[in-house]
Amino acid sequence: MINILSTLFDSNETYLSKHVAGINRTQAFPARNYVNSDDFIRNTFKDSIIVSGGSDEERSVLLLGLIRSSQDCVVIIHNGNRYITAERLGRYGINASHWSENIYSGFSKTQLLSILTADNADTDLVFFYSYALDVCEVLNKPMTVQGMYSIDWLGIGWQQELLTNSSNRDKALDLLNRFDRNMAERTVKGVCRLERLSRGNTIGESSISEGLNNGKVIIKEVYGSNSAISKQCLEIIRSEAEKGQNFTLVLDDVYIDVPIIRDNFRNVRLILSGTDVSQYQDSMKITNRACSIVAFNHSNYGSCKAISEYWFGEYDRLYSESSSGYSKAFLEPRTDNKSVTIRQNRDTRLKPEMIATIPFGCAFIHTRNGLEGYISVV
Repeated sequence: MINILSTLFDSNETYLSKHVAGINRTQAFPARNYVNSDDFIRNTFKDSIIVSGGSDEERSVLLLGLIRSSQDCVVIIHNGNRYITAERLGRYGINASHWSENIYSGFSKTQLLSILTADNADTDLVFFYSYALDVCEVLNKPMTVQGMYSIDWLGIGWQQELLTNSSNRDKALDLLNRFDRNMAERTVKGVCRLERLSRGNTIGESSISEGLNNGKVIIKEVYGSNSAISKQCLEIIRSEAEKGQNFTLVLDDVYIDVPIIRDNFRNVRLILSGTDVSQYQDSMKITNRACSIVAFNHSNYGSCKAISEYWFGEYDRLYSESSSGYSKAFLEPRTDNKSVTIRQNRDTRLKPEMIATIPFGCAFIHTRNGLEGYISVV
């Protein structure tokens, strides 16, 4: 604690208070400093970036600018964000293709069923996948997601095929007998899931290898942030990264603690985006990369606090406190004394409350080279 005795003039007290406030301003986060979003994108065009909070729409506007500015191939994996589909990006002049690579190829029936059901608490889907793969086997169709999806489950053609099947008649009749009302209801649910799983596996679109070689934007929609299918996609991307090709990997609401995210692949720029990225790891150590940060509105105060402390940091805040008194010696007039005490305490550079209340379309930023403030994407 530092004690500073003031002089007899009140202006010294005022001066010290203003001086302390000035020092605090230089260390606190410049929350009122507006940064043009285009300037932010130019400033971070090589940086890995964490984008957290806001709505799908808010994050997607920023992601669109980052994707458009990328000089390398961009691989996008998202968990149902309708604002970053290939069709949507095409409206903004970005030539994007679905990921056509069959991520389910090379698996046995047991392995495929294990991947499809690993994250499913829905027993209806588990029963449907098992049943559908059995039907594919009897009808000599590929036991893959595409094989299951190729069957018109809502029609009766596949049942007629089973009836006329002569190579495995006993199994075919067993399957027909198992298709009761409960299985019919499961089938409706299963068809919807198969449609989503099949997106991006269309022949004629782009594979990862083709996209990397031709500098394309490749998009894959997955079901589940940390599903077994998401993990399989990231493993395929990791194997491509190990070949040394430069590219940008954009993940929206997809996170698994795997090497392609955790480790610092120098040839891969990571843009990790999500509704609340702070929830991915208790320690907030999401990746070993040095990242620029974008924080949109968060409704969870605990998340705001974690983001404030970990990503925007703390500083030694100074406080000035005035006190007054007097002294009087025997037979002497009274002497008034004034003093200012300056103390310091750790404080967050950006208050959690500000992250919780930042308006729609705005976000606080902190870049690797020190650019700070807020941007607006609307």
